[in-house]
Amino acid sequence: MYAVAPAIDSINITLVQLQARSLMIAQQENLVQNLFGTIMSMFKIEFGATDDGEACEENGHDRYVHQGSLRIPTEAIVDHIENQGSFARDCYESLGVADQQTVINHIATYTIALVAGLQAVKAKRDGNNRASNKDVPPVLHADLIKLRHGVFLKDVLDPFRQHVSSFWSAESVEQIEADHSELLKLYSVDPIMHDIIDKHDQTTTFNDAWDCAPGRFEHLRSFCGGLATVFTNTTSVESDFSILKWELDDNRTALMHLSLEGIFQAKQRRTLEMLLG
Repeated sequence: MYAVAPAIDSINITLVQLQARSLMIAQQENLVQNLFGTIMSMFKIEFGATDDGEACEENGHDRYVHQGSLRIPTEAIVDHIENQGSFARDCYESLGVADQQTVINHIATYTIALVAGLQAVKAKRDGNNRASNKDVPPVLHADLIKLRHGVFLKDVLDPFRQHVSSFWSAESVEQIEADHSELLKLYSVDPIMHDIIDKHDQTTTFNDAWDCAPGRFEHLRSFCGGLATVFTNTTSVESDFSILKWELDDNRTALMHLSLEGIFQAKQRRTLEMLLG
């Protein structure tokens, strides 16, 4: 328990970060990958099979605990246990060799399974709600300026062109292309905009990035906003109801979902009117 607690703490921190209301899909993936790297580093997890000659140490413990393509040095696990304080260290040292190996194996199995699970996590889903094999499309200036215009058309716009054309006019779709061309030109000739965009990183929010050029690239911004959107989850919906001080109480259990949504929208409108004066 002492050994796995730091991993659980890291997971809890990431889960809180993943619930941020302004988070983009690409930022979700970055957070998961950062968590993956944290766990890998915390337990010194390595990629690679274990040779027969590496099987045992002089103290009788296996040199590595391995599962599939991942392995953890036994010494790294022991060091990690000792790092949790004297109580965890003394508990471990009070065990016999066989029991120590059992503890080591349990910790290794847990952490390797955790890392393997994180490898399979994908923020982007396909049409069947399965993990998508495609990378998250770029949606911020700092990524878009790295794409030649032809690459942008082929890899970013064309896969969504038919869908966008169902809702936008042909002129609006063409303006997406024109906005990207203008962005590339502005980045190359305007040193101020060049410096601003270069300062954007994976922590930059969508609005903060696009607000650096107010009134420009509106069609490209709207298009990218759709690509960056994270679908509303249970947490964000519950947060909305909490903010508006409204919930389905015991006296309103018979309300239809449509009726409840109407109440929600009406209360939201009153709240917005108060905020906007």
